[in-house]
Amino acid sequence: MPNTIGRLKSRVLLYTVTSLLVTTLLILTSATFADGNQLLFSLKDLKDPGSLAVKLQDTRAAVSKPIVTQLSVETQRRLGEYDGISIPSSAFQKALLDDLNRLLRVPALYDAQHLANIDLSEQTQELLAQNPQSGGDLIRLNRFLLADLYPYELTSPSEKQALDGSKETQTCRENLRQIQRALENHRADADRTPQWLSELSPQYLEKKVLLCPADPTTGDPGVLTEGASDPTLPCSYLYEFRPEQKIGQEFLLEIEGDMIPIVRCQHHLLNLSVSGKLYRNGPQRNIYDRTIVKMISTQTQLPEDLPAEVRKQMEAQLLKNPKVIKRTTFRINPSDNLEAKLKEQLGEAFLDSVEGKELLKELTPTSPVSIDREELALLLGKPMPGITLTDLSGKPVTLETRRGKFVLVNLFSPDSPTCGPKLKRLEKLLENHDFSQLQAIGISTDGSVKTIEAFKEKHQLSMPIWVDKNDQIQTLLNIQSLLNRDTTEPQMELITLLLNRELVVKDVFIDFDSENLSTKIKSLIR
Repeated sequence: MPNTIGRLKSRVLLYTVTSLLVTTLLILTSATFADGNQLLFSLKDLKDPGSLAVKLQDTRAAVSKPIVTQLSVETQRRLGEYDGISIPSSAFQKALLDDLNRLLRVPALYDAQHLANIDLSEQTQELLAQNPQSGGDLIRLNRFLLADLYPYELTSPSEKQALDGSKETQTCRENLRQIQRALENHRADADRTPQWLSELSPQYLEKKVLLCPADPTTGDPGVLTEGASDPTLPCSYLYEFRPEQKIGQEFLLEIEGDMIPIVRCQHHLLNLSVSGKLYRNGPQRNIYDRTIVKMISTQTQLPEDLPAEVRKQMEAQLLKNPKVIKRTTFRINPSDNLEAKLKEQLGEAFLDSVEGKELLKELTPTSPVSIDREELALLLGKPMPGITLTDLSGKPVTLETRRGKFVLVNLFSPDSPTCGPKLKRLEKLLENHDFSQLQAIGISTDGSVKTIEAFKEKHQLSMPIWVDKNDQIQTLLNIQSLLNRDTTEPQMELITLLLNRELVVKDVFIDFDSENLSTKIKSLIR
C-alpha cells in the first residue's frame, strides 16, 4: 500500500511539473508570436505604395532583385500590370502587404552583394551582427532592413507614424499626374515635347498645377539648369526639356532606362520619370553598376588631311544630325579621369560643344570629387574639438551645449556666392522632414560680424550663426588639406558635418546633395 501511494505521488508530481513546463513554453511561444506580430506591416505602414510598386518594377536597381524574386506569382503579376502613376488598388496593396510580412520571416533577406552600397541604420547593423535566424529579432531585422531600402515608402519600427500621407503630398502627386497627362496630350497634338512647362497652360492644364503646395517661394527655383527658369509662369518643379539637352538626355536614357526623372519635386522628393511613372527618391537610384557605360560617339570617317578648324566645324555639324551619330560602348572605372576619358572616346570637339559640356556636368558625381579620402576618413568617428567660438552678439558659445541632440555643423564663408543659397536650401530640407531631434548651426570661417549679419539677412537664414575668428575649426580639422587646396586659397564650398548625440562626426558633406544628406540623417536619427 505505501508503495502504491508513493507511485501515485510521483505521477502527480511528474504531471504537475510537465504541466508547468508546457504552460511556460506556451507563454514564451505566445510572447514571441505577439512580439513578432507587433512588428508586421499594416496598411498604415505603406507610406507610398505607388512608389514602392514602381521601385519593385525596376529590377535593374540592385536592391529590388533579392526582393522581387521572392514575391508571390500574383503580386508579380500585379506589378507587371501597374501603370506606375495611379494609386494602387486595395487588392494590390493587400497582396503586397501579405508578401512583405511573409518576407519578414526570411533569414536570407539581406543580400550582401546587392546591398553593398546601401547605408544601413545603426539598428540594422546591430541586428545583422547578431545574425538572428528566427523569431522576433529576425522580423525586427528585416523590418529595419526594408525601411533602409525603401525609406520613403515603408515605415521602420522606430517611426511613430507614417510621415508622407499629408494632404500637401497628395496634392503634389496629383499635380505631377496632371503634368504627365498634359505632356502626353501636347505630344499627341504637336508631335514634340514642349520646351517649357508653361507652354502646357492653359490649353492642357491650369497654371496652378505648376505650383507645389509646399513651395514657399511660389515658383522658384524653376528648372534643373541654372539660368533656364521658365520665362512665362512660376513653376515649383525641376525639369529640363530644352532642345540643346537632347543628346545628353538620350545618353542618360541609355544608362538608366525609362526611370530617369524628367520632372521632379524637391519638397516631396517625388520624381516623374520619362515613362510617366511616379516614385520617391531613394538609395536604389544611386547604386547601379555604372562600370560599363554606353556612350554616344561622334567619330565618323572624315578625311584625315582636313585642317583642324574645318574638321571641328564638320564634327559640330555632325552633332546636329542625330542620324549619323554612332553609338559605342566602353568602360569607365571610378578612378578614371572622366573628362580625359570622354575626350579620348568622343573627341575634343564634342566636349567643347554645349551638349558635351552638359553631358560632362550630368556625369560628374554630385558628391565631392576633390576630397582627399584619407583625410576625410580621419574625421569620421572623431569627436568635435572642444573650442569656444562667438555668436553674432559677441557672446562665447560651444558645441558642448548641443550635446544630446544631433547636430549639422555648416562651415561657410560669407564671400562664397553659393554658400548662402545652399544654407537656405538646407533649412527648407529640414522643414520638410520630421527632424525635430536635429539642430543646424552655421559657422563662418571668415568675415566681419557686420558682413556675416548682412549675409544672414540677405539669405533669410534662421539657424544660429557662430563666428570662428581665429580659424580654429579649419586648423584643427585640416579643412584645406581635406579640399586638396593651398592654405592661402579661400573656402568656397559649404562643408557640412553630421554629428551624433555625443558630438562625434558621423558623416561629412562638401556642397551636400539633398537626397544623400536626407538619407544619411534618417539612418542616423531613426
